[in-house]
Amino acid sequence: MDRVLSVTNHKGGVGKTTTAVNIAYAFAEAGKEVLLIDLDPQGSATVHLGVRDDGSGLLYAMQNAVALPVVPTGVERLALVPAGPLFAEARQRFSGVLATELLSRCFSRTEGPWDLAIVDCPPSLDMLTLNALRVSRHVVIPVEANPLALGSLRQTVETIASARKDNRAPELLAIIVCRSHPRHRIHREVMSEIEKTFPGKVAPVVRESVALAEAPGLGLPVALYAPDSSGAADYRAVARWLWAGLFSPQSQPGRRP
Repeated sequence: MDRVLSVTNHKGGVGKTTTAVNIAYAFAEAGKEVLLIDLDPQGSATVHLGVRDDGSGLLYAMQNAVALPVVPTGVERLALVPAGPLFAEARQRFSGVLATELLSRCFSRTEGPWDLAIVDCPPSLDMLTLNALRVSRHVVIPVEANPLALGSLRQTVETIASARKDNRAPELLAIIVCRSHPRHRIHREVMSEIEKTFPGKVAPVVRESVALAEAPGLGLPVALYAPDSSGAADYRAVARWLWAGLFSPQSQPGRRP
């Protein structure tokens, strides 16, 4: 599969898993077959979709270079590779350069009808995130609109650039500002700096939303929990924006900017 998108930021609490789950649902809602890969041992994306898993299946797959353990989510056109606490052992069991190729080997043995795969990375820049970057053509970075976000954003971009293989690196597709308060002066200042530093890469913002905070506890994407909420509207807008980058002629399989 050529369309693999990693959602990553080494800083936690920026809306990374919320973004991964809700853009995955938005693409599925729009008719695309989507595979969401939870690569975070905390298993937040797994729980967000109402699935319970200890992560042993994903650990076994990466240890033995076999197909990824794909499970249904109950959402049409959206499948999941679940994670959980046992998957944390991957950090101790795998090391060295070859450890960053494990997901790629499993991915090549995984068959399915998917139009794209979305990888929810852990909030760190460790071997699990490097595995995700190795298989990805595109990267999305969620951030918050505060001054501290700029430092983590630059560090994440540097890590993406360092994940080169065969002189190629994943393309930074989008920066998504989450939990935003557009009326606040600090929001406008940070947005201006991000847009100046990364022109053409800033997606529509995702506003602070009670529904976005409540939906994970019910195991639902926000558009299923509260379809008329601002959170649902914002992630649909983000998905439409990403669509142009992922499915435009310039992004067809075999072409890389």
